[in-house]
Amino acid sequence: MKNWTLLAAMMLGFCLWIGGGRAQATSILPAGSGSITVTVSLVTETSVSLSPTSWAIGPITLNGTNGPSNFTATVGNSATKLEIKGANAAGGWTIGAPPAADRFEVAVTSPALTLTTDYQVLAASVAGYGSQPFALTFKAPTTETKGGGVDQSFAITVKASAP
Repeated sequence: MKNWTLLAAMMLGFCLWIGGGRAQATSILPAGSGSITVTVSLVTETSVSLSPTSWAIGPITLNGTNGPSNFTATVGNSATKLEIKGANAAGGWTIGAPPAADRFEVAVTSPALTLTTDYQVLAASVAGYGSQPFALTFKAPTTETKGGGVDQSFAITVKASAP
């Protein structure tokens, strides 16, 4: 408070000196009142999270099937298009349909899709903060040349984009 009083006294003295001894009152605040319009929105978040994030099939026989296993894709705060794709396995099996020599199949039950290494539409538009359930079924190759116990792990990718 002392600093403000000193500042005010100094300003008054400066004004008197500049004004030739005449004190002049000037307002630095506008008369009346005004308003500020604030515009704000949440940043659009186009994202997807999956639950669960792993699928443990384990050892399987030739022509064996695993699934359906249920998954859920949950999107961010805006409408989101979801696409899905598979990948070839680490040990040399390829993804495709139907199962064959060194070729496995992964099918989505709804919508009915057979995964490849190319993206396919899982859901054209999921509402913001919404979710898309889906189920996957794995079908093992009919024959194979890589040998038992070879790691055939692979990834399934779900991509989020604007619809």
